[in-house]
Amino acid sequence: MTHEPSPAGAGSRSQRPGRQNQVITKRERECLEWAAIGKSTWDISEIIEVSEACVTFHIENAKRKLQAVNRTHAVVKALMRGLIIPDVSTV
Repeated sequence: MTHEPSPAGAGSRSQRPGRQNQVITKRERECLEWAAIGKSTWDISEIIEVSEACVTFHIENAKRKLQAVNRTHAVVKALMRGLIIPDVSTV
């Protein structure tokens, strides 16, 4: 019996069908938009009136859905996909 190697990435979590098309929530979008204009987790929590842990939760979920390695990567991916449009007039 011969064993043939599986295609690269076959069966890995990041290759699940539909995973790249997951929609981010309104709150995830809001947090990423504030992050895009340089607001810290604390800043965002004060602006949207939730805890820092809540902001972190939403950003982490967005990172996972966008397959981003960090917050900046998530912002860039969301911008490139047209998922967020930061209000630069608030800077």
